[in-house]
Amino acid sequence: RDVAEWIAQKEGVPLVLGSATPSLETFARCLSGDWKMCRMPERVGGSELPAVVTVDLRDRKSRSKGAISPRLAAGIQWALNSGGQVMLLLNRRGFATHLQCKSCGHAMHCPQCDLGLTLHQPGSRGICHGCGLVTGVPESCPSCGVRDIVHRGTGTQRLEDQVRSQFRGIRVARMDTDTMRTRGSHEKTLTAFRKHEIDLLVGTQMIAKGLDFPNVMLVGVINADAALHLADFRASERTCQLVTQVAGRSGRGPRGGRVVVQTSTPEHPAIRAAAAHDYEAFVRSELPIRKALLYPPFGSVIRIVVRSAVDEAAANWAKHLVERLSKSSQGDESIRILGPAPAPISRIRDRYRWHLQIHGPSSELLRNLVGQSMAGLKTPQEVVWVVDVDPVEML
Repeated sequence: RDVAEWIAQKEGVPLVLGSATPSLETFARCLSGDWKMCRMPERVGGSELPAVVTVDLRDRKSRSKGAISPRLAAGIQWALNSGGQVMLLLNRRGFATHLQCKSCGHAMHCPQCDLGLTLHQPGSRGICHGCGLVTGVPESCPSCGVRDIVHRGTGTQRLEDQVRSQFRGIRVARMDTDTMRTRGSHEKTLTAFRKHEIDLLVGTQMIAKGLDFPNVMLVGVINADAALHLADFRASERTCQLVTQVAGRSGRGPRGGRVVVQTSTPEHPAIRAAAAHDYEAFVRSELPIRKALLYPPFGSVIRIVVRSAVDEAAANWAKHLVERLSKSSQGDESIRILGPAPAPISRIRDRYRWHLQIHGPSSELLRNLVGQSMAGLKTPQEVVWVVDVDPVEML
């Protein structure tokens, strides 16, 4: 978006951005009058937005042995019996999201990262989604030696298996980075779905946006909370955008459609707004929070990540950077420095990670501060540090 804006200004041409769920930064610029917002309140073709049902997974009646609640199962059956198609969104690939010893509770972690191993089938492989390490799954617990390893959590592979066993005889396909590795596989699967050679499509976020399938009568969101509570100030925004976008895949044809959203936090503003097809309601609730904390669009953020094979070296260098920044910004109350602290993912590829955040009213002010603070600085050989201006993610 920023590059497109720069090109438009340089060439003197209009810039048109299109989205059902604009970023809060874009929305704020429209509200301030800097940009103009052109609303399209009606769907192309005049079809109505699908009815959305929220399933509270905290309710015992909503629980099941697998990932599909009774309410969602009934919706899937209704769509299939009506001759329609179904899309199920689960933004977690793999079979099981973590491996754990039932006896002592030990969880299998990547030896190189601060991340649990995800079980992938076939082959019972434990894969780290941080560094890509692949390892076999032990039969016995490496901590207590008991042969009682259980597969907890659901990924797209397990969901696909459940769909095949629960709705026998239907044609099922899965779209995630594991199945879409070969050239042309993405287009091949979408073409087959468009021709109704596939009845039910399981997928990650790659099925959520920009797809128009008039025969889709039901969209199911398996776990709307998957990314809602990440240590990232944009987590709520991204969740609302994802659920809103995938809900829009349903009911685009003459027969209409439904959406079933499974969640453990139906009261969360992001979930409520998405279920009501009211993205602006979420924006109105989120903007005051961003303003109070000086997060974009009401301020700029620079994040500095320090990496080292030695945890103490990374921590000490991060502290040193904070000291230099604090000294350079002394007396400027508009600048706030947070940290240092271990990053939410504290180790990747055997490199410990510490981070700090610098908040201020403008990106230019913060860039100048970093440049001034770090002038003449000599970095130790065992340390690498990265300055991320207006970071996209905070993990």
